Amino acid sequence: MSQTQRLTIQDAATKGAISIMGIGTARPPLVLTQQEIADFILNHFTIADRTKTLYKRVLSHPSIATRHFALDSLSEVLERDHDRINARYNQWAVRLSTEALNNALDKAAVLPDELNFLAVTTCTGYICPGLSSYVVETAHLRKDIHHLDVVGMGCGAALPALEQAAMFVSTHEGSSAAVVSTEISSAALFSNDSPDIVISNSLFADGSSAVVIKNRSGKGRPSAPVQPRLISFASRLYPEWRETLRFRTENGYLRNVLAKTVPDQSAKAVRDLVDNILRDAGLKETHISRWIVHSGGDKILNAVDKALQLPALALTASREVLRKCGNLSSASLFFILEQNIKNQPPKRGEWGLMVSFGAGFSAYAALVQFE
Repeated sequence: MSQTQRLTIQDAATKGAISIMGIGTARPPLVLTQQEIADFILNHFTIADRTKTLYKRVLSHPSIATRHFALDSLSEVLERDHDRINARYNQWAVRLSTEALNNALDKAAVLPDELNFLAVTTCTGYICPGLSSYVVETAHLRKDIHHLDVVGMGCGAALPALEQAAMFVSTHEGSSAAVVSTEISSAALFSNDSPDIVISNSLFADGSSAVVIKNRSGKGRPSAPVQPRLISFASRLYPEWRETLRFRTENGYLRNVLAKTVPDQSAKAVRDLVDNILRDAGLKETHISRWIVHSGGDKILNAVDKALQLPALALTASREVLRKCGNLSSASLFFILEQNIKNQPPKRGEWGLMVSFGAGFSAYAALVQFE
């Protein structure tokens, strides 16, 4: 087993197949075009002329058309009171998490009081107790549910959380688990003349996504819906790149750090990760017909596409989610999985690879087969 391989679900499960049975997503109602955002920033931010020029160029790029924000109006991003910012994060994170989870539970035909495990990921705000405590209450989950908050893992967090959920289900026969990934990036919006802040403010948005997994006995009837079965997980960590992609606190505010090297680093990390997880599974890249890759940004997707030499249109779902929603951080991946399945219903036996990456610098993968 390679150093990147952590879990093979098909070996860990007592029987059956651990599969994603339902996907749910939620976005706040305020949706703005990049042009509307540009107009607001240019009129309300105190920034240098060179910064205004950069905003005009970045916000006019066609890779993103619209973004959703957990705001009543865009003027709320000018708020400088820490307590009010955190209260907005809390309110919207709970609301969107509950909506996404309820949608996933409905699609999985799992009742709230039947759920045995919940993991919630976020990096754009901090509350204690964590989001999971609130979601257990608002989604009317059982009080003895096993629950976990995953914080500080950035955009990549959905997959390590999914791995923990799969581990739980594999050792608790007949159980079900959910992962909810929620980000209120607008609560971490920061303004100065740094180019990486311009990119961040032009890229990130708000939303939540969730999946529900169960241990299915057998492969199911031929007429049953085709679902992604979790096969294995892997990860890579590059501490030497930590300062290139992270949050840091500056004057009491969360400030995103996004270096120019991130696209190339993402490509290398994903290349290493894919090589290892496929080798350990005895597969080649040609076996993978579905690529579910975190939509970190246009340059990142281009770098990953080139590094993996993917077939044409392999990243269509990633690019569609980026265009409609922007970068939703840890919430992105399940949006992309849902879009990939919606674009073309999967056939039994198809292989897919889910890939996320983020702060740390870290990268994660999950191998799935549709059954």
